[in-house]
Amino acid sequence: MNEQMRERGGTLETDVAVIQSNYVRRDEFSALREEMGIGFAKVNAKSDVMRTELNAKIDLMHVELNAKIEFAHGELNGKIDFSHVELNGKIDIVHAELSGKIDIVRAELSGKIDIVHAELSGKIDVVHAELSGKMDAGFAQVNARIDRATTTLLKWMFASQISVAAMLIAAVKYL
Repeated sequence: MNEQMRERGGTLETDVAVIQSNYVRRDEFSALREEMGIGFAKVNAKSDVMRTELNAKIDLMHVELNAKIEFAHGELNGKIDFSHVELNGKIDIVHAELSGKIDIVRAELSGKIDIVHAELSGKIDVVHAELSGKMDAGFAQVNARIDRATTTLLKWMFASQISVAAMLIAAVKYL
């Protein structure tokens, strides 16, 4: 066991020596740490200054860009308004041309409709005259039949009245 204790003791001494040497080194690192902290502070200060300058430049560029955009927007609106005026003028010209053509076509169609109407009116008058003639002839035939039937009826009525009168005279005479 002694041997084990010695080994453990030796290991413990080695560990203590390592820890002490690390502690000494850490003290060396603390100076380096301080220097690095100062260096980082300087770098942070410079980066803050650069960030501020960069933000100022970016803000200036935004202002310039916005001014350019507003100018371009104004020019574009002017061009659009000019195009609208020009387009409206062209539309008015085309509308006038189409209205003229529509009026010409309307006049031509009215003339053709009047001609067709006159032709149809003539044909209707001819057919009307023919039908009136046929109706008059038909009415004349019906009237002639009515006259004949009336004459026959009157003859029969007269004959029946004479027969009744003769029967009355015969009845009075024989009674």
